[in-house]
Amino acid sequence: MSETCYWPLARRLAGAGLGPIVGYEYWTLGKVVEAAGGRSELAARAMQEAGTDAVDVIGHSMGGVVARYWISLAGGDGVVRRLITIGSPHAGTEISAIGLGRPQKELQVGSVLMQRLAAAPAPSRTAITVIWSRGDALVPGRRHARLSHDPTVSDEVVFDDLGHMSLLSSDRVADLVIDRLRRR
Repeated sequence: MSETCYWPLARRLAGAGLGPIVGYEYWTLGKVVEAAGGRSELAARAMQEAGTDAVDVIGHSMGGVVARYWISLAGGDGVVRRLITIGSPHAGTEISAIGLGRPQKELQVGSVLMQRLAAAPAPSRTAITVIWSRGDALVPGRRHARLSHDPTVSDEVVFDDLGHMSLLSSDRVADLVIDRLRRR
């Protein structure tokens, strides 16, 4: 997914005085593991520029799965203070069967990747907020979007009427993200 999809949300975050905001694009037809691979280096640069010891990460759709993989299995726990996922298929989604590339298999319900993430230890230092919508046709429901097995998810917000891409441009979602990022 292109960084341009995040522009409405990024503008709202910047307007609220949050940042610096760093975007990251990855090959969406590639492996989740490979997409998660460079996160530590990117986070280190962002932390150095901001003069902080942790970053907050927002991931939409597969981006939330990539971020969760990094936090749970690739050393991102603690580097990330807060992870906010938006419309992410944390338990997989049937719709990936008609997709392309590696995610066609990796994001399937019950795939090896989904099983590995479900069995991963819960992050001990990263707070997680999960945002999803019953109106999302790509990640259509509770069993796809939730992280109910993860005790670190103390914050789950459900909308009834937003589609997969409109989650990124919604003022309601932006207000929610701003609120969560301002919490300490």
